[in-house]
Amino acid sequence: MTHTEAAKAIDWDADVAQSEKEISFFKNIIIRTLLSVNAFFVLVSFGVLGYFIRPTDGLLIFHYNVYFGVDIQGIWWQVFILPIASLLFLLSHMLLARHFYIQSERIAAYLLLFGSCLMSIGIVIASASIVFINF
Repeated sequence: MTHTEAAKAIDWDADVAQSEKEISFFKNIIIRTLLSVNAFFVLVSFGVLGYFIRPTDGLLIFHYNVYFGVDIQGIWWQVFILPIASLLFLLSHMLLARHFYIQSERIAAYLLLFGSCLMSIGIVIASASIVFINF
């Protein structure tokens, strides 16, 4: 292989977005990592609430404020609204991220999934707080 053929084989001037154009959405390692982290936190949220919260006739405390005491109460199944909302946010962000990824807006896709990951972490903290308040 001559020097000219080697230079043609490796295109140093190619744009990064153009060089990754053949990689599909679900084969991208960053997308896979962000989706798996999101799925992990959603499952942790469902698992924590499913393990500790049992069907009961009494009201559960959903929010406690230092100044006013108990702010929000509800029945047992309403605690699962948080992880369901997290799952819906993950699905909507994944669809939007896929749309942006196809249009070669990789950074926007990564930021959407990262934002969804931060939201899932916040919902895990809120779920753990609900469990802690009620037990």
